Amino acid sequence: MKGLRVIDAHIGSPSHEPPKKISSILRSIEKAGSEYLPFEGMDTTRMKVTEFSKKFLGRDMDWRRVFITNGGVQALSISFLALRNKKLLIPSPAFPQYFDQMSLHYIKYDTYNSMSEDLVNEIISKLSSDVGAVLINYPNNPTGYAPDNSALTDLWDELKKRKILLVNDSAYSQLYFNSKPVVPGDIIVDTFSKTFGVPGLRLGYLYWEAEEVEKVSKIVYLSSAGVSEISQIVLNELIDSASEDYFEKVRDYYKRKRDLISSMLKKEGFVFPEPRGAFYIFASHEKMKSSEELAERLLSRNDTAVGIVPGRAFGSSEKWFRISYGKLPEEDLLDLVRILSEEIDRL
Repeated sequence: MKGLRVIDAHIGSPSHEPPKKISSILRSIEKAGSEYLPFEGMDTTRMKVTEFSKKFLGRDMDWRRVFITNGGVQALSISFLALRNKKLLIPSPAFPQYFDQMSLHYIKYDTYNSMSEDLVNEIISKLSSDVGAVLINYPNNPTGYAPDNSALTDLWDELKKRKILLVNDSAYSQLYFNSKPVVPGDIIVDTFSKTFGVPGLRLGYLYWEAEEVEKVSKIVYLSSAGVSEISQIVLNELIDSASEDYFEKVRDYYKRKRDLISSMLKKEGFVFPEPRGAFYIFASHEKMKSSEELAERLLSRNDTAVGIVPGRAFGSSEKWFRISYGKLPEEDLLDLVRILSEEIDRL
């Protein structure tokens, strides 16, 4: 409807500025794109990623096992293709692409509760004899939840004993509100879309510390033959410009939003896991029977339409729904909670 106001709490998009303006980087590029590049990524960019990892993830990486990818989604797809002969244990609720890619690549999988407060026992109890890899994602999409660091390191230790690979989707590793999270894993999937607030650049990487790295190289080549030179030059500059001070400001920016919306939702009777990172809240309410019905009602309003994502999209139940507050200004956050409460009372 023309003129209808929209509060888009639907898409998981960041809104912070990168550490250096993209326009200034592009103006400094004199020549690029005239030669084929190594499909794994330029050596300089792969080395920059290892510098980033050591400084901000606390991980030492062999640059020869780093693959520059077209965003985190390609890094995930490459990982899943390389692991097709194994059964996976994946989180739920979780990023919808996990389930879609399991189906696309005909991978067998089971799920575990990603909101569990006893993560190690939750995952170990779900392991079957044919599980070859476990996928984690913390801070988590859609909940923003993250376990204590000790749980993550203990989990990796337990999986190593069983010779099971740990795949870590660390997309939100720099967007945390409590203690800095550790980033364990034999395979690291990451995206700079969330890290630097540049989703349109489609920049990510895959770090493969497991065996069969040659197999991964072949999949990278066949799936895209590499990332554009201009994108990699931009990424080099962004990494050089990043600092702990920059990330502290980014975290403060989202924490203020998190604190505001979470306090308002609690007053209105909504319940949700404590969001310890990212920019999501995964909420429920005792009056709500179906988040799909709620989502339809929110989109059908005559004054202000609101977009949320029902829980089933994340492999959860219809009792839950996700709010993405990453791009919402304070005015929209206030109106979002007010409108949610109005529609809940009408159910």
